[in-house]
Amino acid sequence: MKTEEPKIAIVDDDELFRNSAAAVLTRNLQKDILAFESGEAALEHFEKQNTIDIILSDINMPFMSGLEFLKRVKARFPEKICIMMSGFPGNEQTAMDLGADAYISKPFTTQKISDLMKSLEDN
Repeated sequence: MKTEEPKIAIVDDDELFRNSAAAVLTRNLQKDILAFESGEAALEHFEKQNTIDIILSDINMPFMSGLEFLKRVKARFPEKICIMMSGFPGNEQTAMDLGADAYISKPFTTQKISDLMKSLEDN
């Protein structure tokens, strides 16, 4: 049985999406959500403070793509649960092949992402 609540991070270059997703998940899951504008910023944080358990990351981001971010996270922190998201069809299989724990297509309902996060927390 888990004694500590999982910590969650959102990684997305779209500020509006990132902030609204963080607000919705905070409200629905009643947890604090850390938000990062890039994979680089998230990795830098994880190196300093390895406190995140679940990561929700966009695939299509400038500089470091979400797929590259996923590869780096799984290589350095294999225990982290990574949920990849994208508004473009065709990314799901690649993400799963690279070690994603789940994939969700944008746009998604707040209920769908909340249910997915709760199910991953319970495992």
